[in-house]
Amino acid sequence: MTSTSPMDAGTYEVLRDRLGAQAGELARRAEALNARRTEEFGSTELTLAGTEHLRTEQLGVPRDIVAVGDRLLFGYNTLPGLRPGTAVGDVLALHDRDLEPLPEDAVPGLLDDPAFLREFADLYRYYREARLLRLRRVDGRLLAVFRTGEKSDDIRVLRWALDADGGTAFLDARGERDHVLPPSHDVEWTATTREDHVLGRHPHVSVDGQVFVAAVGGTLTVKTEDDTETGEGIHSEPVDEPLQSLADAEIAYARVGPLVLLRVRPYKEETRRHLVFNGVTGTVTRLDGIGRACRRLPEDQGIVFPGGYYLTSGEAKTFDTDTGTEGMEFERVVRSPNGEDVLYAFHAPVTGRGLLLPYNVIRKAVATPISCHGHALFDDGTLMVLRAGSDEPSRVHPLQRWHSSYVSDTYAAGRATGSGALSRIGNADLVRGISDCLSIARGVFETEPTGGVYETLVAACVRAGDRYHWLGDPEAGDLGTPLDEVRATAEQVLSEFETVRTLTRRAADALGESADRIASLVRRARGEVPGGAGAWVDRLTELRGAQGHLLTLKEMRHADTGRIDALAADIDTDIVSFARRAIAFLERKDAFSDYHDDIEQLTEAAGAISTVAEAEPIASRLDERTVGLRTVTEVVAGLDIGD
Repeated sequence: MTSTSPMDAGTYEVLRDRLGAQAGELARRAEALNARRTEEFGSTELTLAGTEHLRTEQLGVPRDIVAVGDRLLFGYNTLPGLRPGTAVGDVLALHDRDLEPLPEDAVPGLLDDPAFLREFADLYRYYREARLLRLRRVDGRLLAVFRTGEKSDDIRVLRWALDADGGTAFLDARGERDHVLPPSHDVEWTATTREDHVLGRHPHVSVDGQVFVAAVGGTLTVKTEDDTETGEGIHSEPVDEPLQSLADAEIAYARVGPLVLLRVRPYKEETRRHLVFNGVTGTVTRLDGIGRACRRLPEDQGIVFPGGYYLTSGEAKTFDTDTGTEGMEFERVVRSPNGEDVLYAFHAPVTGRGLLLPYNVIRKAVATPISCHGHALFDDGTLMVLRAGSDEPSRVHPLQRWHSSYVSDTYAAGRATGSGALSRIGNADLVRGISDCLSIARGVFETEPTGGVYETLVAACVRAGDRYHWLGDPEAGDLGTPLDEVRATAEQVLSEFETVRTLTRRAADALGESADRIASLVRRARGEVPGGAGAWVDRLTELRGAQGHLLTLKEMRHADTGRIDALAADIDTDIVSFARRAIAFLERKDAFSDYHDDIEQLTEAAGAISTVAEAEPIASRLDERTVGLRTVTEVVAGLDIGD
């Protein structure tokens, strides 16, 4: 008895198992190195320290908070008419880190500056609708934005200069030029033109030659094949106006690593639809939140938008927040000095609501979003969050105190320690290297195997090896060895994957041909009534032969055995049904008259045989008759009928 080697059982499966084991070892070493890094440099998880309350003398609706040095500036709007005039304390109030109230001169040059007091008094004297909208720190300046009329651009902005030593100086009331938000999108949209149109039976628009989009025929379709003979694609959804031409839809796109962001406005539709095509997984996901704002994640790991994120691995997540994300604009991004954590802040200018999305580069995940009515970040990473709640006036306002890693650069520099191998590499570089190695390991386990996935995996291994010189350092855990093994095996898997894909396609084609032949035979058997026993036997023999050929396809590598079994069961039912009809015919006394005539002819022909060569055609016809009658005997024997 000969033994079968593991490679005989399937080279691709063996290589996949080997790749999984090597990726597991890479992940284990990366996690161990990350634990050492955390121990040496420290890592502050975003954790809730507690919920506290800030109290004001007047009833008010909170608008915003901001850190000024080691103090907290709280902005709110009091109800009009509670007392004559509006004092500074009715809008802006200083508190210490423990939320205890402070006098207005606690931060010299902030609320006690004579020029500020004059501007504030004039603001509320001349603008009856004046109310605070928000507080902002922008490029070394503090802005207090006030609404002065009914229109959104009816604003006046008071501004202060903030120096590195904590000093504050009031400038003027002309801060509108500083009150400019960063771009809501840091991706570059490219509009498609008529030159990108590909005409045909099912025309489409070529997006950079990689993905093809059309909004004709009643559906918005995304395809990965430049094939105008079919309207099918990997994603489709209905449009409002079915009668539109290819040029009627507005289509633009942007690239983020392997992602292609699509912005489509079909004909007569007011809102744009936003979809993400993933070149690695070959999938499409609709994410309309991208339209309001969209920012790249570090190292092009994906994108983040108000209320969710999408990773290049194909993972997409949206959050249901109690404030909603309608009207959210991108406000700012805060990075921890080690590069491990990034905080994305979004803000709704009309309602004043905010949303904080903390992203961890190593874990590749956004923590639970924080809904707020403003936030303040101190140099030591303490994050104060003014909770979003009721808009009813109150004297007590809940705040959350969070510990975070978003410390200032000067604060982090003052705490830098260590002299070992990890210190020589640097915390930020370690974070990026560990993140890339863990991403490679996750790519092996968490993605569907495709040629694109393996190509991306090999490229990521090469890129990581070139980017981080220390990966092979034994003092840093030697991540280089398993990384090289993953790359080498991934290249083998990619080569074998092409073989598997060829064999799978070949098996699928053979199965398709067999299924088509069976369908044709079944239609013929159901639709005609054979005229004699020979014809009945021939049809039954053809059905049995087609069933036998179908079952032999199970021996082909990577054949769809489940579909083969299902088709075999279906044709078995048709054979039984046809056999019962055949028996009803064969019971007739004259059923075998054509057989008798044929036998007489064969007998006469046999009597005239003079050479061996002349006997071969007669023997062949006898064999055909024998096989046919044997088929009838076998089928009839298996039927539950009388003699």
